[in-house]
Amino acid sequence: MTCVGQKSEKGEQALNRRERRVCFQRLSYSFKGLIMKLNFKGFFKAAGLCSLAFALTGCITAGLVFNTASPPHAEQWRSDTIKGLSLAEDSNGTKGYVFVGESLDYLLTTGGDEVVKMLNDPAIHGERITVSDNAKFILSSSNKNFSGAITLYYDWNNEEDKALATQYGFICDTRRCTWMLDGLKGSIHQKNKKADYSNVMVFHQPFTVGFYEYKATDGVPRGLVNALLPVTLTLDIVTSPLQFLILCTTRNC
Repeated sequence: MTCVGQKSEKGEQALNRRERRVCFQRLSYSFKGLIMKLNFKGFFKAAGLCSLAFALTGCITAGLVFNTASPPHAEQWRSDTIKGLSLAEDSNGTKGYVFVGESLDYLLTTGGDEVVKMLNDPAIHGERITVSDNAKFILSSSNKNFSGAITLYYDWNNEEDKALATQYGFICDTRRCTWMLDGLKGSIHQKNKKADYSNVMVFHQPFTVGFYEYKATDGVPRGLVNALLPVTLTLDIVTSPLQFLILCTTRNC
């Protein structure tokens, strides 16, 4: 009997030890899991703060760069088909030759006289004259004045034709003569309903002209940005600890 009781008591003690061990292990695993969660939270928080800190470092420079004015670029305002030249005058009494367009009229204030002289020459075959179809005129800031150039082609038929064309400024090869008429300037006008277009010197092959205006976004001029970049980079480096401190204060880190 005594022997049996002793064995029972020892078994009980062993069982209690196993239960305590299991309990301790479970507690240990729970504690480790909690520590890991805390560590991961701290890690992600620290990573987030570091990312924001690096983002803030350079914010002065970034603000300067993102507000840099873009260089001027040409945008097409409109295009028109030019059908001929006509003598006319504007509302101010300024006389000159007008490019007669389908939508508007374009009074030439500079250039054009030589073309008119050529078109009025009976020895020049007007049906052989063509104008480059990609002519570009640049508009002023008011969109009322323009400047540009056109390229004329003349298909000469014989040596006499060729010689006459060269007198007007054409440069000729074995088949065709080319004349770059630059320095054209003028103003844009609504079509005059009372104008007499009966004496228009018609281009046998009308040509298209594109009118372009230069635009640029507002901002800090690029030259000034380049001059200020070393200063802003220095300020970003010097103020980065303060930026990080402000970040920590707002994020309760």
